[in-house]
Amino acid sequence: MSVHKKADGLFEVRWREGGRQKSVRIRGFDVAKKVQHKKLTRRDENRHLDVKKEINYKMSELINRYWTHYGSKKASADREKSIVEGIRSELGRKFVREVDGVAVQHWYENLTGKRGLAANTAVRHFNVMHHMMEKASTIWSKETGLERNPASLIEVDRPDDARERFLSEEELYRLKLALDERMFQKGTKVLNKTNLRMRLIVLIAVSTGMRSAEIHRLRWPDVLYSQGLLAVRARLKKGKVRYVPMSSELAEEIRHYPAVIDNDRIFPPKGGETSKRQRLEGSFEDLLDRAKIRDFWFHDLRHTFASWYMMNGGDLYELAKLLGHANIKMTERYAKLARKHIAKTGDTAKVIWSMLDKKVQQEDGDVANIA
Repeated sequence: MSVHKKADGLFEVRWREGGRQKSVRIRGFDVAKKVQHKKLTRRDENRHLDVKKEINYKMSELINRYWTHYGSKKASADREKSIVEGIRSELGRKFVREVDGVAVQHWYENLTGKRGLAANTAVRHFNVMHHMMEKASTIWSKETGLERNPASLIEVDRPDDARERFLSEEELYRLKLALDERMFQKGTKVLNKTNLRMRLIVLIAVSTGMRSAEIHRLRWPDVLYSQGLLAVRARLKKGKVRYVPMSSELAEEIRHYPAVIDNDRIFPPKGGETSKRQRLEGSFEDLLDRAKIRDFWFHDLRHTFASWYMMNGGDLYELAKLLGHANIKMTERYAKLARKHIAKTGDTAKVIWSMLDKKVQQEDGDVANIA
């Protein structure tokens, strides 16, 4: 579909409908663009799909194909499996060409409405739908009859994109106190394994900016003590690896964390390798309550690292590499933090650790002075 200038003020809108090329001449470029948009919208809503009626490719077939070629090969395959099955239960009986923008919109609204999913969770479901329909409308378009991804027509609310919550210096200190106070089972010197696991996961997140899924998939060989680095392999394609800095304080925490026998993963899934339980769940909420930290999500630990990195004179492009952002635009929201604070040099992780332990050091100094 296109708009062509024929003479001064005269434009021709061309489009394909019912297997034939059609056109109409319009006075005024703005009016011509509106007509083009209207024709394109009608086509995308399948009122005039340029496909033969005998193309009856079912959504259930598309889901199977997508899962075989893409979903099953992702690091988040366990989670993605439940998402595609949810799509199958609602749309599996339809033909792919019937799943237009209206159908996708209805499905998306049901995620937070009928199914009661959180906004962030609904976005993850939508991302899978968008990826699948993109393949259906490009490399598999001949089989499916789709010419354009209907999911691209949907406005999606992405809470994480606009959220800027990060921990203050005082909150970092309270977080560390709350983590330390339950290292042992109450009234004993026996390590509290549940809290110990959560403690290390939280410390890694806040001092490296790694995602939850990346932390849970860390293996002991990924800890490069001599280089002061952690190798992050999750979510990266073609065997690529990114590296994040590991401060000496974090290295000591990892070094003293007990390994599970016959398992090279630092945080093996609860219930075995095939288990889907990879989240901290209620224990993290309890930690926040004890630390008196409000309006905070686990993902905000990543924001905390990124925010303090920029407030300590960090480089935006280097931060994008550390966070594993594919597009610098995802990182640009942190740029304003650098302008609001005096630039400092030094290692961000060390700065965060110094804030975590700041008051502990002060109390030790007071004791020494009294003595």
